[in-house]
Amino acid sequence: MRGAKFLLIPALAAVLAACASTPASHYYTLMPAAKRGAAPESAAAGAPGYVISVQPVGVPEQLDRLQIVITDPASTQVAILNSYLWASPLSEELRNALSDDLTERLGAIDVAGAAGNAPAWRVALTLQRFESVYGQYALQDATWQLTPVNLEGKRKTVCRASARVEVQQEGVSALVAAHQEALRRVGAAIAGQLQGGRQAVAVEGVDLKGCSVL
Repeated sequence: MRGAKFLLIPALAAVLAACASTPASHYYTLMPAAKRGAAPESAAAGAPGYVISVQPVGVPEQLDRLQIVITDPASTQVAILNSYLWASPLSEELRNALSDDLTERLGAIDVAGAAGNAPAWRVALTLQRFESVYGQYALQDATWQLTPVNLEGKRKTVCRASARVEVQQEGVSALVAAHQEALRRVGAAIAGQLQGGRQAVAVEGVDLKGCSVL
């Protein structure tokens, strides 16, 4: 761990130096690239018979900004990268990317707001931790609630899980790609619950800490 700390400090210094010396801003998104010519994963299964309503995603207040925040795991310090920015505030990036992932997997429409009289699942995701460790890993520690609306016999489920993805190389783009994969894994766990009607679904790369039916 001590060696990792000394490796991390020069890497962070290089990123911060680039922020200070380069006036141009760099923008990043958690939305995946469009799959040109590819059919949705759920196309063969048809419509699921319900809509989803993905709620605004909760994130720690210090992270819900445009600037990407880098964590130093060996200390209490964080680095705010003023020239490396999310395309929209982090909470919006997370909600949009999760909505895209779930609609792709489920074949369901995201109505975002109230579903009216339609059968629906309300999906509320909160991130207790969203760690970005430059050149090392991206970590998302998440809690989600699945609340049935106009779905007789269904009950609310609350789960907590974490997904950690190793960063394959240095650079902010690689770090963002790792967060995309972490969120994709969380989305797979949520979609699996909705598809199978089960309390919890095991997903590779996701540490499921437990679920409760309310």
